[in-house]
Amino acid sequence: MYLPFLLSLAMVGLARSSGCGRDIPSEFPSPGSSKSLHLPGTDREYRLYIPATYDKNRPTPLYFSFHGASKDMLEQEELSQFSNPEFNKDGIAIYPNSKNGYWLSNPKADTSRPNDLDFTNDLLSHMEELLCIDSSRVYSARKSNGGGFTIVIACNATVGSRFAAFASVSGAYYDNDETPGIGPCAPAQREKGYPFLEFHGTIDTTAPIDGSTSKNPKLPTIDILEGWAERNGCGHDAKWAQNVTVFENPLVKHAIWDCDGKNGIVQHYREGDNGHCWPSTVPNDDYTSHPDQCPLGKYVFNATEYIFDFFAGCRLEV
Repeated sequence: MYLPFLLSLAMVGLARSSGCGRDIPSEFPSPGSSKSLHLPGTDREYRLYIPATYDKNRPTPLYFSFHGASKDMLEQEELSQFSNPEFNKDGIAIYPNSKNGYWLSNPKADTSRPNDLDFTNDLLSHMEELLCIDSSRVYSARKSNGGGFTIVIACNATVGSRFAAFASVSGAYYDNDETPGIGPCAPAQREKGYPFLEFHGTIDTTAPIDGSTSKNPKLPTIDILEGWAERNGCGHDAKWAQNVTVFENPLVKHAIWDCDGKNGIVQHYREGDNGHCWPSTVPNDDYTSHPDQCPLGKYVFNATEYIFDFFAGCRLEV
């Protein structure tokens, strides 16, 4: 596999949060398990996983995993497998819950305050206050509507600047320039850019890879990729540096953008014969519940494995 955008880890120190040295709060799950919780002072829910290897004195990476439209945090934990030590050996995983089944960017989302950007920002601060988080290694991954919300977070100068990298699976990318609570994409400037990884099936009819002109139009995936390549210094309508075949049957192509000295800063997997599904080498809920979208029953690679490999090479300078 092509290596993701790499930072020199020897030059980047661990960014210890204020929660380092504190015992795990009694209401949190014990190491090696998950638990559903409420963010204090709000009606917002989330599910938290703490790895068995957690050490209150060692800064730990934090992985956000956001569910798709009409789904929830429990389904996303099972689908993304971010609590599975096979993929996530030592990181904390957090599964935020939307207010009404939809994330900001979807026209059906509940935009009342605290809206989803406030919620994400406050939830991250809550984790950093109570657990030993490496603030240079906070990541965001999502499915479908959650994938579109990844873009909303990355485009927000306040919230997006706190995440080291982003990944989207079968993202539903609405045109959000004039959506209340979002506005145009205006990320904070940072020297190391915004690493972005995207997966999309060629037969996706829920969030078509080439976009749609339905009642709630969705943007083509290539527009999203070229937009992030441009923001990372590749220039307008930037084309990939490489576009290689990684699997022949089904055909999987891997496109890679190298921008302004940042190798692999934007990457994309184009999944032949796959629809609105989280790629997995074993059957998951997408494949069992939606055989029309996921006709193969499983896939030739694990998106979760690729996401963690990509995130491993990305850190913030804090």
